[in-house]
Amino acid sequence: MQTITGYADHTIEARDIAFHYLEWGDPASPPMVLLHGLTGHAHIWDHMAPRLSERYHLFAPDQRGHGDSGYAASYATREFADDLEALVRHWGIERFVLMGLSMGGHNAMAYAVAHPEQVSRLIVIDIPPKMDRRNAPNYEQTVKLAETGHQHFATFDDALRDARAGTPTAPEANLRYRTHWNLKSNADGTMQFKYDPKVSALWDPADLSGVLDRIAAPTLLVRGGKTVVLPRGVAAAMIAAMPDAELVEVAESGHSVPTDRPEDLAPAVLAWLSRRVEHAPNAG
Repeated sequence: MQTITGYADHTIEARDIAFHYLEWGDPASPPMVLLHGLTGHAHIWDHMAPRLSERYHLFAPDQRGHGDSGYAASYATREFADDLEALVRHWGIERFVLMGLSMGGHNAMAYAVAHPEQVSRLIVIDIPPKMDRRNAPNYEQTVKLAETGHQHFATFDDALRDARAGTPTAPEANLRYRTHWNLKSNADGTMQFKYDPKVSALWDPADLSGVLDRIAAPTLLVRGGKTVVLPRGVAAAMIAAMPDAELVEVAESGHSVPTDRPEDLAPAVLAWLSRRVEHAPNAG
């Protein structure tokens, strides 16, 4: 399996939840916060982080119910945004670049609306502003998972096959890395996914379609060229609704762009950030 180093592991208590996060880069560099997607974890950014951390001080939390952070009773958008504000206060950062994938991108938009003074630039990866979870193709499966809990895998390859079903376009090495960090070992020698089995069923994304015009930060919307999550028409409507937004498409990627094509996403993000540089203390 791939080995990626250079980060520090931390765990803190905030809002009655234990939050795990990764930290990369020089504390003197401008701050950037990275939010993973549903059923993901902080390590999804590891393939991009070495390059991003050459210019930014990175913070990548496991959001509530994910990775090595604690489970919670609610997975509503406002709870995720309030979690981020608590973490931001702990980190002592005032104005920062915020990037999120999927659910993390949705949470990032909500945070940018609620805290426009703190987000210098926003990168949203492959998520629409409004979702009806009950109409999702796998909704019945997520409800069943919430009731029965995670299955036990006898081998890593069994877990990998399950992960492949949800991430069909990911390169094998990247998916193996992502799956490794998403598993915990049981006393009987089996493995299970770390994330709360209830999180997919209980995720309650707010309808942000009516507040996109309140996103003050310059915004880069990233779309995977092979995604089924963010149709081109919806992406175009989002760009039109936001005051200062651009769209970039990573042609060979599916929905999980940081896993599918990190080698394309990192330079695209850095190039855009260079063009949209903000000259302010602690700004990024």
